[in-house]
Amino acid sequence: MNNIPEKKLLFLLYDRTVIYLILVMLLYLSMGEVYHNIQIHYIKDYVLFRRWGDAMLIAFPLLFVRKKILAFPYLLLINLYFLSIVWYYRVYSTIMPLSSYLMVYNLDGLSLSIFRLARFRDIFVVFPSVFWGIYYCFVYKKINFLLWTRVRTSLFGLLLFGGIITYYACKQNPAPGYESLNGLHTIEPVRAFKEFGFVHYWIYQIGIFQGVSEKEKEYAREVMRSLENGNNCAKKKVESGRNLILILVESLHSWPIGMCIDGVEITPHINFLLKQNKTVYFPKEMPQVKDGRSSDAQLIINTGILPLLTGAASACYAANTFPSLPAALREKGYMTASFLWDDKNYWNQEAMSHAYHFERLYDRLRDSEKFEQADEQLFEKTLPLLVNLPQPFYAQIVTMSSHYPWIRSPHMKTLLDDLEIKNEDVKNYMVILQYVDECIWKFVIQLKERGIYDNSIIVITGDHDALPYNEYEGREELRGEDCFVPFIILNSPLTSEHTNKVIGQVDIYPSLLDLMGCTDYSFTGLGESVFSNEISDFATYRTGISAGGVNIPDSVKTQRERCWILSDILLRMDYFKTNTMLSFQ
Repeated sequence: MNNIPEKKLLFLLYDRTVIYLILVMLLYLSMGEVYHNIQIHYIKDYVLFRRWGDAMLIAFPLLFVRKKILAFPYLLLINLYFLSIVWYYRVYSTIMPLSSYLMVYNLDGLSLSIFRLARFRDIFVVFPSVFWGIYYCFVYKKINFLLWTRVRTSLFGLLLFGGIITYYACKQNPAPGYESLNGLHTIEPVRAFKEFGFVHYWIYQIGIFQGVSEKEKEYAREVMRSLENGNNCAKKKVESGRNLILILVESLHSWPIGMCIDGVEITPHINFLLKQNKTVYFPKEMPQVKDGRSSDAQLIINTGILPLLTGAASACYAANTFPSLPAALREKGYMTASFLWDDKNYWNQEAMSHAYHFERLYDRLRDSEKFEQADEQLFEKTLPLLVNLPQPFYAQIVTMSSHYPWIRSPHMKTLLDDLEIKNEDVKNYMVILQYVDECIWKFVIQLKERGIYDNSIIVITGDHDALPYNEYEGREELRGEDCFVPFIILNSPLTSEHTNKVIGQVDIYPSLLDLMGCTDYSFTGLGESVFSNEISDFATYRTGISAGGVNIPDSVKTQRERCWILSDILLRMDYFKTNTMLSFQ
């Protein structure tokens, strides 16, 4: 009798261990489908074993679940996480950082996008959980005891074998290349995700929130000291007191601008504006946003630093101190305001607008929540607000219609419908850009009618890439030049000899300081003004691929690339909180 409790305990442990092993195998299969969806096709043996180890760790809490039915909500949560990785990758080609899960307000703006991102094959990500449900209901409760004992024994042996192999593989095959400050892990999350696996990648991202090391702080201070004697602005004399209107266009690429298919122009109105006097156009601007996407674009353009290497600054560091274009203009007596179609909580824009020193924020400038009518409503509601702003002013206008998915309104009739374009996404993107092009044109005309245009500098630029040129061509390989977004300046008081050279998004900030006569501001950014006598003609994309001219010196490439590491450290250490008075001459 005294042995009965001991037998029951052993039976319970044995039973839970076998159930645990089954769940490990199911999670392993789910993770395999995730890897396939994010296009990780070349797998080394030790990576496969690491995936097995990840499955064991993720399933570990279920060892302590007494009622097997409680495994369902846990598996559901894990499946939703797996699906979020897949769906996020389909839009942004990177792994969703843990900090983005804090941006719950973004779900309102992205729900339709998520629906459009779902594919039938995604069912295979959740299939293991479905299998568990079938197994639990129809097998586990009814299986013959003797047979079940034999199955348990076999599976327990497999578990032991898998654990030994996993430990050996991880010990013998460390992931090289990710251990240094400049390691690939910081620039290519997808590859790091493959090498490290789920759990190690979580640990890495959680570690980022622990702050910065003394080594990183010293690195940042050393580089910033070296920039004190830099000259990244042209410092040309310009007429002061002109308004600045920045139109930050959602997902606007350079490749459709000027394109004509069988006599049909994609952006006829922008094409016309490019031919006007005092228009300066840089078609080769490399977008440099990362996990924060549109919010990263606002960070880069308004502060002159690059985004976090992982995570969104708008989610993690909204309380930071930032030098900014609005702050520089306010020193010159400007009113500064940001205009949004979206809600102020989307990408935490209310907090970030304060951090960037915008005096006013106008959000929800809309009559409905349909993307396809967003820009028309935004410009209509922004115009009277602009007219009533005290001049001079800096107005940032953030558009939305060309956000993925590219949904056409029934009234969008276009000659593009008569053309044979096989890729439906490409066709819809072009149709939406025609609509955005028309909205911008009407807005410019209205600015002229209201007497604002002639006394304003108008900047039109894309916030980030969305449908690179290789997708239009049907080419699998992604090149740096496929991602270019435009940098257009209407009514520019300055000219540039570098309009056909490659620039980075980080170069917009010092260029705007030049345009607005603010080169005496305390921080002129990590980029270089396009109005300087010489520019690098080189820029790096978020994945590490680059674009630029021929025979670019290695020293120039290194200097441009180290801005990524430097910016990441500056953000994490809140550098400008205690270093706001540096003068970069």
